Amino acid sequence: MDRSTFEVRLREAAWRAVEFARQHVREALPDEVAFRVYPNQSCDENPRVGVEAVFPDDSLPDGDYHGPWSAERVADFLWRDRRVPEWIDIAVRDTDGCHTVVSLRCCGRFTAQDDLLYHRGTGLPPFSVKSPYLPPGWESIEASGKFTLRWREGG
Repeated sequence: MDRSTFEVRLREAAWRAVEFARQHVREALPDEVAFRVYPNQSCDENPRVGVEAVFPDDSLPDGDYHGPWSAERVADFLWRDRRVPEWIDIAVRDTDGCHTVVSLRCCGRFTAQDDLLYHRGTGLPPFSVKSPYLPPGWESIEASGKFTLRWREGG
C-alpha cells in the first residue's frame, strides 16, 4: 500500500469512529483528532507469511502508547516501505476539549500484501471502527441513553 492511501484510510476511519461515537457519548467531540498508537497488540509468534515483518522493538509496557500524534505522524510511524499493520482497531477514547482522542490498537505483523490485510470488506483495510468502551449494563441509546467516555473515572 502506498503511504498516501494509508493516510487517507486512517483519516477516513478516524472520521467514521468520531461520527459513530457522537451518536453514543455525551461529550462534544471536536472534528480535530489526536491519535494514541498502541503497537504490537497481537500474538506474532506464528511463522511469517509472504513479506510479513515484525518490529518487536516497537513494543511498549502494557497500557502505554505513543502520542498524542497527528495523522501524518501516525502514518510516518506505521507505514514502513509499503508495509502496514495487518489490522488496526480504531475507537474514540477521550476528548481534551480541542481534539477527539482516538486510539489505534495495531497488529504487530506488517505486510505489503493487500490479501493479508484484515477488514477488506469495510473499504478501509486494515482499519476496523470499534465502539468507545461501554459502561457495564449499557444496552442501547433507547434503553440506557448516551454515556460519558470517562465512566470508569466516575465521570
